[in-house]
Amino acid sequence: MTTAQATGLSDKDLIINILNNFFIVDYGYINKVNPDKTVNITHAVKPVLLDGTELSETTTDNVEVLTISGAGFSINWDYKANDKVLILGLKDYVPKVNNVKKAEVPKSFIHYDRSTIKCIPLCIFNSEAKAKIEIKDGTIAINGNSKHFVTWEDLNTALNTFLGLLNTHTHSAGGSGTPTTPMTINIASAKTKTIVTGG
Repeated sequence: MTTAQATGLSDKDLIINILNNFFIVDYGYINKVNPDKTVNITHAVKPVLLDGTELSETTTDNVEVLTISGAGFSINWDYKANDKVLILGLKDYVPKVNNVKKAEVPKSFIHYDRSTIKCIPLCIFNSEAKAKIEIKDGTIAINGNSKHFVTWEDLNTALNTFLGLLNTHTHSAGGSGTPTTPMTINIASAKTKTIVTGG
């Protein structure tokens, strides 16, 4: 009796079922960050046999992590154990995406082999993260929104204007004394409007 006959599946259905277990797209989490910045991951869903038997957790080691990066804009951060990831089993084997300079013949022709797996840190916003960026109504909040940045040009102008007044003011008496009109400084125009922080 063949495996297909034993399971009640056709040969075609059995082959499709096997191919579907190569984790083309899956969720998971990081077990360990390796010295070369690859990660060991655990797939979020345990494999189950057709008779309902649960198998052990599926793990994949030395997976390259892909983040948002390009010539004009790049983001990098320290991913850690238990971070959630989206696992992608790609069509061909590319050892290091960062080393891709031109199209080459792949070293593996086994489509969706586990060696082709990459992962992307991806999950619901983590409010416990040490560094947080939130964008809402056109405002970028970095680690909170209780404080404001200032722009150097506006602050520099305000301080130099104040310095000019300080150097040229005179007292009403020949000796020492407070200025007749107390001087103030206003750097309100230096406050950023669309980028705020809590740090």
